[in-house]
Amino acid sequence: MSTPDLLGGAVLHGGERATLHLSRDYPHPVAALWTALTLPELTRRWWADLRADLRVGGEFSLMWLSGPADGLEWWPGEVTALDPPRLLEHTSSEHGLLRWELQPLYAGALRARTRLTLTNELEGEDAWVPMSLAAWHLHLEQLQVALEGGGTEWTTWGTSADRRLRALRDAYAAALPGVD
Repeated sequence: MSTPDLLGGAVLHGGERATLHLSRDYPHPVAALWTALTLPELTRRWWADLRADLRVGGEFSLMWLSGPADGLEWWPGEVTALDPPRLLEHTSSEHGLLRWELQPLYAGALRARTRLTLTNELEGEDAWVPMSLAAWHLHLEQLQVALEGGGTEWTTWGTSADRRLRALRDAYAAALPGVD
């Protein structure tokens, strides 16, 4: 299997905290990505179920949909910064602080493009960083599928994606000094 192209990396802050950065360009306008970040009907297709009150201080709770239905739970969060349709920043009880930035890119003619940059301030051991990067990588790939009208089969996401997830985890680990 060839080495996957990585979407970013991480800065490790002494074993208990890391800053993850991922960036990907999409052949869609900013408005399409904003909707995919903030509308539960679309977030379910690529990321998680969402309960949101889109204002600073408002709720931004997520429920990952992979796993058995009786084991799913809401992870509370709060909107901490908001500048529609360019910036969404929120907390997550399981993933720390997440900052989503959308930048329109010139692509000429009538083809709109957007760069999505995700920054995740993550608490936890350095050993979890490569897996977190790999999982975000897969979610950002699924975002492209969702933007094209598709969705994710959550009941098999953890199993069918395992080979790809492991390859991505290994590639991100190799790119991070001192992390296995």
